Order: sequence, then structure tokens, then C-alpha cells
Amino acid sequence: MQMNLEASGMIEFFKLLPQVCSGGVYLFHSKTNQFLYTNPYFQTVFFREKQKSEYFTSDLSSSVHPDDLKLWDIEMEKVSNLKMNQKREITFRFIFPEQSLVKWFHFSENLISIPSLSEEPLVIGFVYDVTNEKVTEENVQEQIRLFLGLFENASVGMALQDWEGGYFRINQRFTEITGYTIKELTNLNLKRVKGDILSENELAYFTILGDGLEIGEATLTRKDGRKINIYRRTNTFRNAEGKPDFYYVLLDDLTEKKRVESYILHSQKMETIGNLAANLAHDLNNYLQPIHVFSQLGKEILGTDQKQSMDQYRMGEYFKKIGQAADSARSMIHKILRFSKSTEADVISVVDVSAVIQSSIPILVAEAPKSVELEFFFSEEPLLVKLDPVRISKILGEIISGSVFSWDTSMVGTVEINTKQIVVDYGPKVLVQIEIIGIHAADASVFQEFESSFFEEDESRWAGLHLIKRYVNNWGGDLNIEKFGETSVIISLILPCAEEKSEGILPKSINSTLKNENVWDRLKELVFWIIEDDAPARESLALVLSLKNIKPSLFESSTSALQELKFQKPDFVISDYRMKDLNGLHLIRKIRDSNENLVAVLYTGNTDGLDEDVLGKEGILVRSKPISVDELYESILLSFGLL
Repeated sequence: MQMNLEASGMIEFFKLLPQVCSGGVYLFHSKTNQFLYTNPYFQTVFFREKQKSEYFTSDLSSSVHPDDLKLWDIEMEKVSNLKMNQKREITFRFIFPEQSLVKWFHFSENLISIPSLSEEPLVIGFVYDVTNEKVTEENVQEQIRLFLGLFENASVGMALQDWEGGYFRINQRFTEITGYTIKELTNLNLKRVKGDILSENELAYFTILGDGLEIGEATLTRKDGRKINIYRRTNTFRNAEGKPDFYYVLLDDLTEKKRVESYILHSQKMETIGNLAANLAHDLNNYLQPIHVFSQLGKEILGTDQKQSMDQYRMGEYFKKIGQAADSARSMIHKILRFSKSTEADVISVVDVSAVIQSSIPILVAEAPKSVELEFFFSEEPLLVKLDPVRISKILGEIISGSVFSWDTSMVGTVEINTKQIVVDYGPKVLVQIEIIGIHAADASVFQEFESSFFEEDESRWAGLHLIKRYVNNWGGDLNIEKFGETSVIISLILPCAEEKSEGILPKSINSTLKNENVWDRLKELVFWIIEDDAPARESLALVLSLKNIKPSLFESSTSALQELKFQKPDFVISDYRMKDLNGLHLIRKIRDSNENLVAVLYTGNTDGLDEDVLGKEGILVRSKPISVDELYESILLSFGLL
């Protein structure tokens, strides 16, 4: 009777369990695995589709997820090995036939003894649906994996700092930017905590910027001592109580960006100079025109007679130097115009490289930082090479200005440029050697990597030294780099020699034609017009024509020329391009409407925007200011088809 009462009491106890437990409750035999009791929740979830009088734990295996089935079998075999009152916790996934979603259930079991029910140990268990918790946990883990993937592979440096400034995680990019590994930063922090003396540059890595968001640019010193420009973003991560827990730091290296900005700024400055030069070229070339013409005429008047007095000889030399100065000024104006262009087609020609660099000295001096001194040593003999003269000047400018590398501002830098001819195994070459002292030590190491990395066909590398090498290779030459000190390098441009090209010198056949008076006797009968708004330039051209007995009509504006067109039609017109009322090209075309046989020369200080080929088909020759005596004679004869 007592046993019945006890059994009855236990049954009543188990009947009350569903009221206090939100999950399933069950009791099964540890040896036979037969369920002795299951509450309604357990029956609804696991035995809803089954109509049996007896249930065993094996009846649940059909609903266990295939990936967990092996573990289920192993755990069921362990039941017989449980010790009394030993508790075990385990979680399984289930898939029920009427549901497509996977559900997670957590089982908590204890081995107990109830002699009134069974002489063998029994297993009492509680089961809960933990699907939401597991899904949340998986989502959190996925977010963690995603964060770690982004953290480790970020294009910017990322680091996690504790509240005292120590680092407990950094990514690879952070190491690349700073040069420090997590182990090295940890060692530095240990020294700091112990009170060891750290340098100011090392302490900068452990500075806490404040209790909040910090954004801005700063200067940081790498492990190798090189200073870099960085963009740093530091924010505070707070715990559930709102208290600061740790910092996360974003670090971006702006050194290359600053270098590119410097290069762009340099290009913009040169473009501004070019725009200014374009506006001044017209007036400057007008001033050069009479200087150029009168110096040449003065030389011809004095002649080369051996009976010249010493004063006449000196006067001839003076005229010669004046003419050379005018030529140099003309070349400089044209060079600045082309130098300033942001886009241009390279113009390859045979030039004396020493003369090209020498004419670029004023520009190079203007581009050099104040702490950098320039020295030039040129070959006494002409060094003829085939290249783009403006491009070689730009290359030197980029090297000197610091666009290719950074100067160490703590010391005085020097650049020594030498030109000479050298003999190598495969023949004579022209050497342009640039010896640089005072660049940053880290930049000097970059040069060592230059040769080994150049073979990579990567368009992103077409900048700096790689782009310079590309130009030099296109000219048939080579670029060599040699480091000879911590802050010093030698850049050598080895260029092939070119055959001499006589530019600006007329062939003998043309010279003989120019001196053929019969030709000029015929031309002097024609009507010549000169339209030029600058009086000295206009008079110098008239004087040149008068030497061939040609008396041209002179006009100071397009309007006055068009008014004269009512009374007289010219056979030949030489006109300035830029004039206040109507440009020279439009004027020539208007005059041609009245005389379709008109031949003309359009001369200007800046030929930008003029298609010489198209105008040549119209019978209009384009010439650059200032135009020399021989060039003017040649242009007239070409216009009339006499050459």
C-alpha cells in the first residue's frame, strides 16, 4: 500500500511538471531505452505522427538531422555508462516530415534511481527548443567571421587598442603601413608599462586621442624611421553599461596620395605658367621679331671681309650674340608652351641634349625646393640624340621637384646633372647622369626594388620612375639606378647617338634660289601686304622685303586691310594671327574671297589650335614667331611654288 501511495505521489508530481516547465519532460529506462513517461509537450513535438503504445529513444532517430545522426547513436550508447546523479547536456538538430526548417533541441539528462518504479537506473530529462538561440548564435558567428575577413583583408590599416593604449589585434595592412608587427607593438607596450624610456616616435603609437571620435591627418614615423602622412580615425567601443571598453583605429597611408597631389599641383602650376606664357607669347614674340631681323641684317651688312676693323669685328660678334639670345628666347617661349600642356603627342626630333637641358635651367631652378642646390656640367661637344626635348625637361623637373621621391628636409640636398659621351660594348652612347644627394633613406631603398619590379606588366606602375623608364625606352635608351649611400642615388639615362640634322639651315638648292635675282625681279611686280599690329615687328618685315626691292603695303589692323581691299587686291599676304579686331586666319580667308589665287603666310607665337596640314592644303603656310630673314624668303618662294 505504501508503494502504491508513493507511486501515486510520483505520478502526481510528474503531472505537475508541465505547469512549471516550458519544455518537454520525459523518463526512460537506462537499459531498454523505453520511455516510461513523456509530458504533452514532448508528445506533441516528437510523437505527433506516431500511434504506438510503447515508445523508445530509437523512435526519435528518424527525425534527427542526418549530420547529427551519428552523434545521436554514440550518445544513446553512453546512457548505460552514466553514473548515478551524473548530468549531461547535449544539443541535436531535428527535421520533422511536416516541416522544412531545421530545429534545435537541447537535452538535459540525469541518471536517477526510483526503486518504486524500477530496480534499474532511470534517466530523467528535460528538453527545450533552442532554435532561436542557435540561429542567433550562428548569425553572430557569421558576423564575426565576416568582420574578421574584412579586418584582415582591409585596404586600410586596422587595429584594436585597449583602454590604456596597448594593441591586442592588428591587420596585415597596419603592419605594412607602420612596419610594426603585433609582437613588436606588444613588446613596446610592455616597456612603456614597466617605465622604460621610449622615443617620442614610438610613444605616438600608444597615445589615446580622447574619449570619443577622432578623425584627421597626422604624421607618423615608421619603424624604419621614415615619416609618412596618415589619415587616422579612432572611435570608442562601449560595453552594455556604456563604459569605454576598447578603441578601434583605422589608419590610411596618404604618402603616395600626397605625392600624387604634389605631382598634380606641379602640373597645374606649369599649366598656369603655360597659360600665362600663351597670353604673353604674342607680345614677347613681337618684341623678338625686330631684334631677330635687325641682328641678322646687321651681320650681313658688316659681312665677313677680312679687312674689317677690330670695331667692325666686335660689332659683328655683338649682332651674332643678339641673334643667339633672340633664338634662345624664342625657344624658351615655345618650350614653356609645350611644357605646360597636360596632354600632348610627343614630338621626337634630333637635338643636342646639352643645349636642351641648358635652356631648361631656369625652369628647373624654379621647380627645385629651397633646400636643394643644382649643379650642371655639360659636354663641350654637341651630343645629338633623338628624343622629345620637352619631355626630357619634364622628366628632370619631376626628379628635382620631388614628385618622384621625397626630399629629406632635415639636410641640404644637391642634384648634379652631367652630360657626356661614353663608349659601351655596342658603340658610343650619350649619358645624362643625375647624381642626387639628400633624399629620404626609405625612398632610396625603393630605387633598389625598381629594377626587379619593372618587368611586371601592370598599368598601375606607369608612374614615377617606371613611367620615366618607359619614355627612355621609347627613345631607344635605358634607365639605370645605382644607390651609393643611405640618402644618395645616381640615375643614368643612356641614350643612343643620332646623326646630325641641320634644322633651320636651307639646302644649297634653296640658298641658290634665294640669291637668284631673276626670281625676285618677277616677284617685286606683285602686290605684297603685311598685316601686323606691332609697329616694330611690322617695320622689320617690311625692311626684309625691301632688300629684295619689294615695297609692301603695311596695315596695323585687319579692319584697315579690309578697307583697302575695296581698292586693291594683294597677291601675297603675311599676317599676324592674334589681332584685336579679327584674327589673321579669318582675314586671309576673307581676302581670298576676292582673290582666289592669293598665297599667304600666317605667323604666330603660339600654333595651338592650328592644323598646319589643313591650312597647307588651303595654300596658307604657318610659321612661328619670330620669323628669320631666310625663313621669310623661303616661305615666300614656297607659297608661290618656286621651291
